[in-house]
Amino acid sequence: MGQRATKDPAYDFVENPNPLDIIEQTAENQRFPYERNADCELILLSGGKWTDQRLCFTFLPDCEALQLMLIFEPRVPERHIEEVLRLIARMNANNWLGHFDYLSDEQLVLFRYGMPLRDSDLTVAQSTDLIELALEACDSFFPALQYVLWGGMKADDAVSASLFETAGEA
Repeated sequence: MGQRATKDPAYDFVENPNPLDIIEQTAENQRFPYERNADCELILLSGGKWTDQRLCFTFLPDCEALQLMLIFEPRVPERHIEEVLRLIARMNANNWLGHFDYLSDEQLVLFRYGMPLRDSDLTVAQSTDLIELALEACDSFFPALQYVLWGGMKADDAVSASLFETAGEA
């Protein structure tokens, strides 16, 4: 993607800035702590409803895409893998932005979203929405995951219990 200067000298800005600059601006506006390790990676910290969240943003300049990953702790014990996979399938059926996934090599559950940005800029509004929607999805998933891992519930029961708990807090 890179940065391309406009050809019209009347404009004093750069088209297609690095989208992580926009994520960084959003983090500052929302007062989220963040760490920018490189030009292509930013980690934002946010207090979720149930636990603190680490949102890992990666800019892929060759693909002109932004990727968001949010990794859940702890690792999934082997005895719960099948039920966690069922839970992921159930939660993804209700999720309209991004998806939950399981990394078998690391035994971790994560939320992932990819946004193509070819010939377009990420806006602060889009960045804010992306962060809010990812946190909402993860806040709804977290209790269900805990019910499966620590409560021994089946995926369907865990989803029902977590939806009931969320509905009861209004």
